[in-house]
Amino acid sequence: MGKRVAIIGHTGNGDYGHGLDQAFVGVEGAEIAALADPDAEGRRQYAESTGARAAYADYREMLAAEQPDIAVIATHEMSGHLDMVLAAAAAGAHVYVEKPLATTLGEVDRMLDACDRAGVLLVMAHPWRGRPQIQQHAIPMIRGGRIGEPRWVRLYGHPAGLPTSNYGVFSGDAWMIDLYPHLFDFACQVFGAPLWCQSLITTDGRPATPSDLVEGPFGMGPTAGNGIAAQFQFENCTVEFVSYWASGTGWQHGESLPYGAEVHGTAGTLCLPGPTIEGPDLYLHPFTHSRGPTWGNPHPALRGAPEWQVLAHEQVDPRRKWVNAHHRMAHSLLDLLDGRPPEYELCMGKAVRVPVEMAIAARMAHIRGARVAFPVTEPGNPFETWR
Repeated sequence: MGKRVAIIGHTGNGDYGHGLDQAFVGVEGAEIAALADPDAEGRRQYAESTGARAAYADYREMLAAEQPDIAVIATHEMSGHLDMVLAAAAAGAHVYVEKPLATTLGEVDRMLDACDRAGVLLVMAHPWRGRPQIQQHAIPMIRGGRIGEPRWVRLYGHPAGLPTSNYGVFSGDAWMIDLYPHLFDFACQVFGAPLWCQSLITTDGRPATPSDLVEGPFGMGPTAGNGIAAQFQFENCTVEFVSYWASGTGWQHGESLPYGAEVHGTAGTLCLPGPTIEGPDLYLHPFTHSRGPTWGNPHPALRGAPEWQVLAHEQVDPRRKWVNAHHRMAHSLLDLLDGRPPEYELCMGKAVRVPVEMAIAARMAHIRGARVAFPVTEPGNPFETWR
């Protein structure tokens, strides 16, 4: 008998983010015991698609009745994550959770404390953790000196202020909490813990003020601005994050990278579009030059530029890339629970805190107009008290 898995979703209120309903479906050693969804039609549909043996309207009732080994918190709506994690931990279930993890560091710390006391694992579903193109190609290349000494990393976001059908305008800062933990987790995996952050959040090019605050989507609370530039200093590398209104829209024309990472070293650049995107997953620009290694073009086009070499490409539908990554991480979690070495290093324990910490630090640095040092101890959302 495999590990019993229970899935928590909420159709119409966070739904089932990024394929998490399928994270353990068909994975050897896992049994989909139950699914909870307050929406009757969603409950019926997802119970059928996951093969769940039982379906519940209330996740607390499900956890109490089923006593699963693993709880998958699949909803993208973050406002309920704290209660869901606490309930899963109280039921003795390990937790595999969709990002955004939480709205504040205070919530994250409560989650970690509850899981520690219950003796269960809290694992973030960051897909790059389960992608061989990243874990078995890109990271070993960086650590092994393939691009020389890493000096500068640029993280690019979706166009800040991107309109969405359900949530109006999604501000640049909102993406920091919701989407970019993928990229922040990658940076920390490669370079360790950040030392400090400085940032500027803008609204139509001017520094954002309290009058620009709006209620963010997914239950995240106040957010601001349609542009952001943040610098995170690591011990031996500078990591910059940028996202501006209408930035990156040239991607479809091969002009720029709208979402992903560039790692610039003294002998080359790696480009990682993603976290999961149509097309190649890893590019190398070798920086060959008649006068020796050079920084070259700091942001050259990917498509149509002959210098770029495609190093890795999982040739499946982008949606399948998500599910494949979840399956690899699910296998690794099951191996870990059974005392076997996991193939993939999971984002768990204190590592789940740092991406949220980086987003909160960027807010604090903008408000203060000064650097913010890590670790960050601010338990709440700095925008709640910004005047």
